[in-house]
Amino acid sequence: MRRNKQLEQRLDAAQRQRLCVWGLNASQRCSLAKRAKAGELQCIYKGMYVRPDYWGSLDGAERYRHIIRSLAAKHPQWVFSEMTAAALHGINESTRHMRDVNIAVTRNTYQHDYGLLRHHYMADIQYEVVDGVRVTPLHRTAFDCMRKHTFPDALAIGEAVLRKRLASKKSLRDFFEQSQGKGRNQALRALEYATGRTENGGEAYALGVIVEEGFTCPTLQEEVIYPFDLAHRDRVDFAWHTADGRFIVAELDGRVKYRDPVMFHGNLSDTIIAEKEREERIRQIADEVVRFSFREAMKREPLVRKLVHAGVPRSSMGANED
Repeated sequence: MRRNKQLEQRLDAAQRQRLCVWGLNASQRCSLAKRAKAGELQCIYKGMYVRPDYWGSLDGAERYRHIIRSLAAKHPQWVFSEMTAAALHGINESTRHMRDVNIAVTRNTYQHDYGLLRHHYMADIQYEVVDGVRVTPLHRTAFDCMRKHTFPDALAIGEAVLRKRLASKKSLRDFFEQSQGKGRNQALRALEYATGRTENGGEAYALGVIVEEGFTCPTLQEEVIYPFDLAHRDRVDFAWHTADGRFIVAELDGRVKYRDPVMFHGNLSDTIIAEKEREERIRQIADEVVRFSFREAMKREPLVRKLVHAGVPRSSMGANED
């Protein structure tokens, strides 16, 4: 298809602004659709397009933010809420919750949900601008996410806020206690377990499962000193010291270490070797080492089975206890 200089300039500008392009009239919409059909462009949301190679260079979270920024540019009156606002605030770290587009609406602007759009009624919509997008304020966003989602997802939101030092635990608790809404008690319960010591959203979600399944709350990121070479100090994701003197460690699958260049020890091969050596040091110290994947945490039963087999102390109700 013949090169369109004006379209190329629009695409260049959109990429600089971390946006998609869309048709401003029927003719442009038709032209974009034809180029997408020919494989020159990729339609990533209704009527919004990007270059395929550019889209392929973005991770899942940034792809979602591209869509939201573009929708905000198309609909400047929209205020994004819940997990969408959380993604802009940086406290929604799960691509599982980066699909729907959540918008705050009043009685006058309420519409039925359609497509990926989800409308959430708010009596008084307040907003702040984050990355050029109107979103509900941080405390309100955290409250809505933590009261409406499962305990592990709620804990992951609270952990992200505290880990990134976006707000204090006290300020969150005060806001939650003064706010109204179904699920407030769950939000407060999840907040009580939040410390900000998990390293990422996956660990925070797994911690929520561990607590909700009634296991004793572990120590997070405990430092383990290797007695045969004191220069080695390794932190473990979850640790328990049992009443009978046993030391149990649980670690979330560390494949992220092999994907994130920041975690590299020289190169990928060195990183893999270093991780194996670290694991061997920990196994020489701990009585039990449990390794599990995020998928196992989501399914629950595989993680529960591993923790029970390792002898992790367990109570009756965990976070579900009233």
